[in-house]
Amino acid sequence: MKVLAGLVGGLILAILVSMLVVIAIAASPSVSGLKGAIAFFVTWIIAVAIAVYAPTPGKAWRRLLIASGIAAFMLPLSGIIFTGSHIATISGAHSGAEAAGAAIGGTLVSGFLGFVGFFLGVIFLIIGLLVGRDKQIVYIQPPPNS
Repeated sequence: MKVLAGLVGGLILAILVSMLVVIAIAASPSVSGLKGAIAFFVTWIIAVAIAVYAPTPGKAWRRLLIASGIAAFMLPLSGIIFTGSHIATISGAHSGAEAAGAAIGGTLVSGFLGFVGFFLGVIFLIIGLLVGRDKQIVYIQPPPNS
């Protein structure tokens, strides 16, 4: 069951991390596809390893879902990095207008990624924090004899 958690939970985490990498380096399209694919497979392998070394399948799911939540919260950051790297490479006759358009578009993209990333992150964190918890131990002390 831990391997299944690693494969499915790792797939979710790998998709999120590869999206982060591809969006962050999308200003140079010649490299972004290859690095995104490398990030996908490396993250998936690491996630399977994390799941296999977890003590229980519930703990494996917990670790992978919390990591997925953190990756989802980082989505707007990748949009900001993309916008900054695109604006830094602008040159030409109408560079001011292009920079303004890139800033407006980058703000919209980062806002959308923030909206999606926030709700995905909240969902993954809530599920991750509720799955694989240890049983609660309740100690009851007898009343004092007097």
